[in-house]
Amino acid sequence: MKSLSSIIQNKILLAILAGIISIGSFQIWQYNQQKHYKFIAAKEKECELDLDIADTNVKQSRSLRNLKYNQIANPGLEQPGINSEFEKGKAYVVISTKAGYVIPPNTSNYDSTFFKSLSITYEHPPQPLIVKGVSIDIAKKQALVSSYCSSQPFLVPLKNLYENFQPIDISN
Repeated sequence: MKSLSSIIQNKILLAILAGIISIGSFQIWQYNQQKHYKFIAAKEKECELDLDIADTNVKQSRSLRNLKYNQIANPGLEQPGINSEFEKGKAYVVISTKAGYVIPPNTSNYDSTFFKSLSITYEHPPQPLIVKGVSIDIAKKQALVSSYCSSQPFLVPLKNLYENFQPIDISN
């Protein structure tokens, strides 16, 4: 009888322990989910800021505005790796005048609808984006850049990379 009673007590204790572990595991999962959502929300805000800064840079520059909205490239536009020096860590603006995407679709990114929308190829030119230079490959005419809009660096054709400040705007 004592052994049967002891077995029942052990099973009850194991059931209680399993319940406590399940509740604890759920609370840890819930905490991690909330932390992840906050992280993604912060990254989205940083990305939106980069998109807004790029838009402001384009609107404040006569030559970049003409390029973006009229597809007229002033020959004096400064482009790193083409006619100005590429600097690692320096901020540049990416402007494409052809249909495309903000972030290349083959780039791994954060898991949210906002970030996925940046990799959709649209029929019109994508919005400009502020990026930071990582490295350059002159032979392939491309630069590796980083952005708050992407979880990893991605390649940009040098023809789409521009200096934020265009000296030609002062002389006009």
